[in-house]
Amino acid sequence: MLNLCSNGVRGSTLMLRPRTLVRPHSASTASVASDLYLANNPAPSREAASTPTLTKVPVCRSSKNKNNPNSTIDFLKGIGLDDSQVEKIVDSYPNLLRSNVEKTLIPKIRVLEDFGICGSELISVIASNPTLLHASTENLLAKLDFLKSIFGSVENACNAIKKVEWLVCTNLTNILQPNFELLKSYGISDERLQKFLVTNPRCLSVNPKHVQESLVRVEQELGIPPESGMFLYGFKVMLSLSKRDSELKFELFKRYGWSESDVLVMAKRLPQCLLISEARLKTRMDFFVNKLGYEIGYLAARPPLLLYSMEERILPRYAVLQVLQEKELMNPSIYTVMCAAESRFLGTYVLPFKDNLPELYEAYAGGKKSDDSSVQKGKQ
Repeated sequence: MLNLCSNGVRGSTLMLRPRTLVRPHSASTASVASDLYLANNPAPSREAASTPTLTKVPVCRSSKNKNNPNSTIDFLKGIGLDDSQVEKIVDSYPNLLRSNVEKTLIPKIRVLEDFGICGSELISVIASNPTLLHASTENLLAKLDFLKSIFGSVENACNAIKKVEWLVCTNLTNILQPNFELLKSYGISDERLQKFLVTNPRCLSVNPKHVQESLVRVEQELGIPPESGMFLYGFKVMLSLSKRDSELKFELFKRYGWSESDVLVMAKRLPQCLLISEARLKTRMDFFVNKLGYEIGYLAARPPLLLYSMEERILPRYAVLQVLQEKELMNPSIYTVMCAAESRFLGTYVLPFKDNLPELYEAYAGGKKSDDSSVQKGKQ
């Protein structure tokens, strides 16, 4: 049972009449729910509000509460929120029950839907960000316009909101705009910045002070200049690592024989490698250095080798490379073999020899998971 009273206010139980709920069936659910609500839910009379039914709801005693609390509940359910979601919203924001549905809630839902956030996406955004329902419609419009401008299109903005649902609730003037301006101040082109933010929208919702500190650390600790294509990715890594965490990562590599220069070479080429676990580093060192005899400098200059999956990529492809070298058919570098896209790898190193060397294909397929679609496609 929903607790409709805020803390400290004594409530009494009234018998409230039920309303017909509208469930989502299409992308225009919000509009349908809003229109049906306006058509079928006139303001209840005092007599109707006290009509006995099977539903008991505690209502706050307040002469100022002129809106029926069930109006808000019914509307939230009408746009597709389930009982548990509505209960969570009401428990967190009990004053929402005092809202005027027609003047306060419906306009916000329509703004979101007009922007392109509809159906299940709308439900998810509202359930995760109920504070949206408290924001002014003007503020919401301004925020959506800003997101559209920095992401380049409504579609990109909607995709960003799907990834980081609280983005639409992040403060515009204190967080979103300052963070965007900080990134722009490093001379990064609009195209490059837009491409990065579309895939990493979370970076915009961080405290601007932390953003500024992280941007400085990319140059100071990693030696990556702003004009480098890896600068923004180094920034993303620095957002994830405190200064102490970064020092510990350098120490981890050094324990496995890397020099600081080796670590910096790797970080400048692929800063994401600083986030790998000790277990992953150990298995790659055991394979490439201890088993195959490659120098650490070789790995540092080719950091993708540290990120590829041993089971899904490195071991199966190495099995193919061994067969090709033993048969003296081809002798490509291990880095070329590992970095090739799946279709290119199959087309270059496997399928041309499938009939004459069935063991070549079996060596590869045997190391892959049985549900690997690309292998099955190549086998057909």
